[in-house]
Parts: sequence; structure tokens; C-alpha cells
Amino acid sequence: MALLRLPLLLALFCLVDTLVVAQYSAYDYGFNVNKRIKRQLDPRSTMVVQDKTGGDIHVRQEIRQIEQDRELWTLYILGLSMLQYTDQASPMSYYGLAGNENTGYCAHSSVLFPTWHRPYMALYEQALYELIQTIATFWPDDKRQRYESAARRFRLPYWDWAATPPSGESVLPTSIGGNSFIDVDGPNGFQRIANPLFSYSFNPLDKTVFRSDPWNVWTRTLRSPSSSGPDARSNNSLVAMNLDQNRASIAQRLYALFSSNNNYATFSNNAAEGPDDSVESLHDTIHSLVGGFGFNQPATQPGHMAYIQLSAFDPVFFLHHCMVDRILALWQAVHPNTWVPPSRARLNSYTTRRGQPIDSNTALTPFFSHDNGTFWTSDGIRDHTKFGYTYAELLPATSNNDTSQARASSTKQAVNRMYGSFSPASLFLKELRAQDAGLATSHKAPHHSLVQSKIFVVGGDGDNNGDRYHEWTASVRVSDQALDGASAVVFFLGGEIPADQQQQQQGWASAANYVGAMGVFTAAAGMAHDHDHDAPVSGSVPLTAALVDKVEKGELASLAPADVEPYLRANLRRVVLGCSGQVVGEPSSCLRGVVIRVVSSVVAAPWSDEELPRWGEATVGFEMC
Repeated sequence: MALLRLPLLLALFCLVDTLVVAQYSAYDYGFNVNKRIKRQLDPRSTMVVQDKTGGDIHVRQEIRQIEQDRELWTLYILGLSMLQYTDQASPMSYYGLAGNENTGYCAHSSVLFPTWHRPYMALYEQALYELIQTIATFWPDDKRQRYESAARRFRLPYWDWAATPPSGESVLPTSIGGNSFIDVDGPNGFQRIANPLFSYSFNPLDKTVFRSDPWNVWTRTLRSPSSSGPDARSNNSLVAMNLDQNRASIAQRLYALFSSNNNYATFSNNAAEGPDDSVESLHDTIHSLVGGFGFNQPATQPGHMAYIQLSAFDPVFFLHHCMVDRILALWQAVHPNTWVPPSRARLNSYTTRRGQPIDSNTALTPFFSHDNGTFWTSDGIRDHTKFGYTYAELLPATSNNDTSQARASSTKQAVNRMYGSFSPASLFLKELRAQDAGLATSHKAPHHSLVQSKIFVVGGDGDNNGDRYHEWTASVRVSDQALDGASAVVFFLGGEIPADQQQQQQGWASAANYVGAMGVFTAAAGMAHDHDHDAPVSGSVPLTAALVDKVEKGELASLAPADVEPYLRANLRRVVLGCSGQVVGEPSSCLRGVVIRVVSSVVAAPWSDEELPRWGEATVGFEMC
């Protein structure tokens, strides 16, 4: 199973950045829209997230899907543009909504991390929805009904950064990173406007909040910025390259989250001390990659998405977190009987103190459930459909097929299809399909090829001969303060590591021996409302797909520990990158606050598309510096 790598040059051609940023503006409706948009302009607006139980439920679509729906896409772009041009003084403006991260309410390194963001996305969706309903009425009579109908089914799109992109395209959609402008055929005709997915422009930039370099000179959000000066530009082509190079690692991590982690406490956040990965750690890596952290970074400063307080100002933040909510919803369907356990807050925020008891009834501030001052809780938002949305994978196949067991089976089938291609499990399922259908029911393993026989081994119970394999990961635990803020741990398997910074910039994104990276998502120093974020974080970088590739090439005898451990000791390299993209320490030296362990697990392959792999206990093979 060769490690799939998209042609990275495609990203350069399909995501040509605008070299000179033109001063595009909002859509001109031909009249003053402020008089018709009331709630968004009302500074007294509160963050009451409406309970829509009993109302219509519509599907949140992937961004590339919503692009194919002409009316819905037009409404989304016009609504997002209008939200971004709403007076920043309103708490329901884009600036006000994005500022939720900056003000220090967010629940990082906490069992509340996924659940806190669910009402946050619902509030953002609600604000956009209300604008879009009004915008739909602006069309002439002959088109209005069509746009009003589309407006009623609007729900937030998500960006699936783990799925295989369409042929010839990058993981980063062109609509997000292609141009600073976008053409829209709106109610007042065809116009070219500022692309609200490309960046957000501060109007004005409040230097009492953004008071340190370079935030006090960057008047718009940036990704992989070209410099730290006021004329800096985004390099979305470089962001696309890094996302493409990391997609195999990202997909493996996501697949493992569904199949290996049935414990909400470890699934939910990056604070776990063991080898388990988490949705928060995977989320952190996407933040780092989109911000432009580290690898191939030409400047000494990553962009807004790489820092906690600033990330929500980048429009891609909401697409990213809608994807995180989708992961939570799908994970809930696979594991319906586990939920937020009692725990203690590890970090300070506006409304919690380190060590404070938290559980499923802890208030998810500042998101009100009612104008009487009560807040949503994790228990209150456990069923996401009460906010009026769902995801396509969670729709029942028939009206009589909506039991939790049926939903779990159909969700597992979708997870296998979307994210399992880099796992040995996909090889096992492929062989089962290729042979007689009766094999699955007779529970006899398929006749593996010579290469696959080096991957799959005999099960210990004697019943499932030939369906077991070893998964290998590099488990990483990092103190963010030990690396002075935002950082990344990057892995290579075999070959040489780029020897200096210049080589790093030129070669890391396309290096054949590159395996993956774990990004450390932390707070930006010197910002207003900095909240305590001095706590170790954990995550992982999968090694299995790269090792299978070595087996296929004859460079590795098998996936068994007796073969893999000495191979990894001799060939696995890691590089730690600091906040300016510099290499920290020597690749072979130990760094204080950084612990890396090579971990293996014996995994039983699924016998049908409606099952996921079954993981055994993790075993630490060795610790590397």
C-alpha cells in the first residue's frame, strides 16, 4: 500500500495567490442595507443560542458541496461578507463573534473542548442564517422565491481536511485560498467583491487589543505570511502544500480516533498523559498548518490561525470548527454510551479556575440558552439536532432505520469509506470483497498476497487467523512553555533531514521521507486577555502507512515489533520547530519538556464495512529524544 501523495505542484497552479491585494469591498445592493438588518447592528444583542427543537433540520454540507448549489453558495458568500462588514461594536458582528476566542472563555485542554464549541458554531450559524434570510428578500420578484427557499435550508458548511480532495485539487479548496476576490451574481447583478473566505479585514484595527508586533500592523488576517511587516501577504499555496503533505497523517489520526478511542475523556482533549490521541490535538495540527507554522515558512512569524486568541478572526476557523463538531457528532454515533465525565479544569479562563470541578452540567459560557441568563451545558447540547442541523452520514437510510445500533453501523461504514484508505484495515476489507462473499460469514481470513502476509498475523485467540496487524505511532507530549509557545514536532522516516534552514524551506513540504507533524496550538504572547495556557499537551503522529510502504518496497521485513523497532531506532528522525520556524536543538538531542515514545498496538481488522478495527492495549516500544 503505497503512501499516497498528491502532486504538490497542483497546489501552486490551482491556488495562485494575489500578489498585489486589491481593495475589494462588500457587495453593493443599490440601497442602504443597514436599515433592513436590525439585530446584527444592535449593540444590546446577547448571545442567546436558540433551541430549534421541533423545527426543520437541514444538513451541514462540505464546502465543496455547497459550492455546487448556486443559490445557497451565493447566499453564503453574501451573508458572510455582510457579517464581516457589520460594525465591529456589535457582539453579533463577525468581529464580535470571532472575539469569543480572544476573550478567554474557550475551553482548551478540557473535557469541555468539543462541547463548548458546539453552541459557539450554532451561534455563528444563527447569525449568518438571520442575515441570509433578509438577503434572500432583496432579489427581484421573479427570483426571490428560489432564493428564499434556499435560504431556509442554509446551514454552516464544514471543511473536510482529511478527505481525499477531487482529482487535481488540493486539500485547501480554491474558494478559501485562491484569490482575495470572488465574483458574485447577487440581487443587484454581477459584482466582484472581497472574498470573505480569503481573509478578514479589521475595520478598524484596535491597537489597544492588538498591541504587539506584528498583530498591531496586520490589518487583515494572514496565512503563512510573507513577512512581519504591514505589507505582508498570505501564501496560501504554501499552506496547501503542507496540508497535502500531511493528509495521510491527518486521515490516519482521524480514522484511529473513531476506531481506537472509545473513552470520551481522552478523545475530547489534548491533556491526556497516555498514548491516546485526541480530537483537540488533531484540531491543533490543522491550526498550525493553516497558520503557516514552521515547515517551509519563509517568514519568522506564523499567521493568525496558529494562535488561540487570534485564530477565530481567520474565516477558515469556522469551517474548521464545523468539521470538529462533525467529528464529535460522528464519534457520538459510534460511541453513544460515553459522554463528558467529571473532571477538573486544567487551565484558567474567564469563568473557570485551574482545579475547579467540571462535568456535563458545567455552564458553557458565554452561550445563553435563554434570555433569563441560563447557559447551555454539555448535557443540553448532546443532541446536536436541537440546533436544527445534522450531517449527511447521520441521516437514517430509511425512516425505520434510526436506532442507535443502525446509526452506529452506517456511521462506521462512512468512516471506513472516507478515512480508512491509509490503514491496513482497508487492505483486509478489499481482499474480503475480492473473494467469495461467504468468506466473511464463515469468518475465514482472505488469502493474503506475499506483501500482505507480512502485514497481517495470526490472532491470539485462534479464531480470526490472519486478521491482526500492528499499528505504530509516535506518541508526543510537549510542554508548550518548554518550546516558548507555538511549535511543532516533525517526523521523517529514512533518508536525511534537511541540514539547515534554507534547505528546510525548499524541501520539507515535498520530502519523500516526510511522515507527518504534530502542531502545538497555544496563546500569542503580549495579547490582551491572555489566559493561562501553561500545561503539557499530547498527540500523535501515525507511522503505520509509511511502514507499510517500506514493506511493499522490500525495505522492511514485516510490521512485527521484532522487525519494526530496530528499523525505527535506526531510521526514524524527529525535528522540533520553535515559534519562529527555527530548529530547536539537535535531532538526536533530548529536549526538556518534550517526550516522544514509539507505541504499537495489535489491531483486529474489521470483517465488514459496518465495523471498525478493534484495538488492543498500547505497548511502548522505546522512547526517543
